[in-house]
Amino acid sequence: MASVSTPPDLANEAVISPEKKNNLRLVIIASSVGTLIEWYDLLLAVIMANILSMQLFPAGGNNFIETLGIVATTYLIRPFGSLLFGNFGDKIGRKYTFLVSLLLMGGATFLIGCIPTYEQAGWISPILFLILRLMQGLAISGEYSGAVIYVAEHAPQNKRGFYTGFIQTTSSIAMILGLVVVFSTKSIMSAESFNSFGWRIPFLFSAILVIASYFIRRRLHESPVFAQLKSEGKTSKSPVKETFKTKKNIGLILGAIFGGNAAQSAIMQTNQFITLFFLQRTVKLPDTTALLIMASGILLAGPFFQIFGALSDKIGRKKVILPGMILGLIVIPIMFYLFLELGNPQRLDTIQHIDTQTTLIFIGLVFMLTLSGTMVYGPMGAFLMEMFPTRIRYTSMGFVYNVGNGAIGGSTPVITELIKSSVVIGFALSPFIGLVYPLSLIVIGIIVNIFFVPETYKNDLSD
Repeated sequence: MASVSTPPDLANEAVISPEKKNNLRLVIIASSVGTLIEWYDLLLAVIMANILSMQLFPAGGNNFIETLGIVATTYLIRPFGSLLFGNFGDKIGRKYTFLVSLLLMGGATFLIGCIPTYEQAGWISPILFLILRLMQGLAISGEYSGAVIYVAEHAPQNKRGFYTGFIQTTSSIAMILGLVVVFSTKSIMSAESFNSFGWRIPFLFSAILVIASYFIRRRLHESPVFAQLKSEGKTSKSPVKETFKTKKNIGLILGAIFGGNAAQSAIMQTNQFITLFFLQRTVKLPDTTALLIMASGILLAGPFFQIFGALSDKIGRKKVILPGMILGLIVIPIMFYLFLELGNPQRLDTIQHIDTQTTLIFIGLVFMLTLSGTMVYGPMGAFLMEMFPTRIRYTSMGFVYNVGNGAIGGSTPVITELIKSSVVIGFALSPFIGLVYPLSLIVIGIIVNIFFVPETYKNDLSD
């Protein structure tokens, strides 16, 4: 029987791996939406730290710091999670690793909304909260690095900063989403109803977002760079061991952590959470006013993640990141001084109402610090992943990001609160003493970035 020959075009199509058929727009949308949802899940507990401290802990004591302490464990466990997920990502692949992280995060967030209150279950409540926050920490440690690497390994070399900028902006958008969901939930019910059961709604709402994102991500294939590496049998058999095997890689890891990543996290944490807590607890603004100021300032600066990411594609990552850190170092002390001086100059312990002009000034200050964060964070994803070879990229970048952004920079809210509550200093400076921690990280970042961190924007990802 005569054989039927296959047309050349179809024959070529048959051997093209499905990994090469990913549409770049779908890659960016699926990766960004999933990462946004995970950041929403992670940041929600920080936004709602006040109400959680009242619901999950006994009356009396410094429940707010205890709540932030549990929140901080999420950041402290992330370096260990990065090694776990990095090992899977460098062995099995990018796609399946961050699918697992998405489901883990979504499940943990939904269950936080189901935790019984302290009145109902006693100390079981904060213990469950701790366990679920640890699960969230593990999840985000695998998500962010995987998403950035996945997008960058699809993107053209001269647009890696621009396209990974979509991943970078998800943190701020997630913050706005969390503020909007909390504000909307509060606005449709009485304070008593919100304190009774309404605080659970933002956590439970996450389940809908996670399910939708999961089905979008299932349509994706593996990244072409990793697929080629795997087809050639060049994937690492022991990514964790190989990450710490050479002095060169260890040097790159330390330079990346202290030369920008920890400083970037300190700026973002100060901008998003220290500012919110300061406006609520020190300036004594109403929650609605504080949320409006935060959401407006962050939203206005949102497009600059892509702008500065794209700029770093042209002039280099360091030339954008370094000025951003310097701007943050200048803006932070000025901003907090003006918050207190204009919002509550007499330092009264009652709710303060500010006029429209002062509100606009506060929004402008939040915008300026957010702008600093976009300069540092916009190119940061591309900057970190370009430092390391493909075979150990997920593990190395994940460890750097989750140590610098997570354990060191992510502890900024709880450490600043501990400094404020434990360091005895003059009345005039006492509200600002906690800022010593983020400012120190920024100073270290500037010095290390100038002298010890290489430029990366021309590095070949297939190397």
